[in-house]
Amino acid sequence: MVDGTRAVLRRIAVVASAVLAVAGISLAGAPPASAADYYYELPYPAGEAYQVTQGPEGTYSHYGPYNEYAWDFGLPANYEVSAAQAGTVLVSDWSPYWQNGIEVIIRHSNGRCTHYAHLNRAIYNTGDWVPQGRIIGWSGSTGASTAPHLHFQVIDCNTRVGIPATLQGWTPYTGSWPVSVNTRA
Repeated sequence: MVDGTRAVLRRIAVVASAVLAVAGISLAGAPPASAADYYYELPYPAGEAYQVTQGPEGTYSHYGPYNEYAWDFGLPANYEVSAAQAGTVLVSDWSPYWQNGIEVIIRHSNGRCTHYAHLNRAIYNTGDWVPQGRIIGWSGSTGASTAPHLHFQVIDCNTRVGIPATLQGWTPYTGSWPVSVNTRA
């Protein structure tokens, strides 16, 4: 299936699910998500590379169930943060967990969420649908942050527990400079 067709079908499914949810109808036994649904782009614009200042299972703060699979990207303050995959915004404000500062959490078609923390500003409202690649906020140093950066991870939407994931098909490690292919929507 062509990527464009897949994206259109995914958008239709998201809209249909939202309409059914508003009507109080749920879909039981939904088919499993495809491999493409577990593919995440880097959370910054295409062609750019930023250093992974701390990768998964980092010794500074990426340990324990909530952060062990997270990445910190050395984005400068007030820089574009992009949606790693299309989805619906669940949170876009100051976190109830002060350590996260301003955060955005997006639920995706695979039932997982992506988490973007320490932002200086989030620009979407809860409930908004955002396409992959859309700018969702600006990087910063809010919460328990020692310098401007983006804290990014894939999480369980209900528990906020981190989930192992890959970005653009691999796991960027501390010190690497991954180049994004995340085209702006």
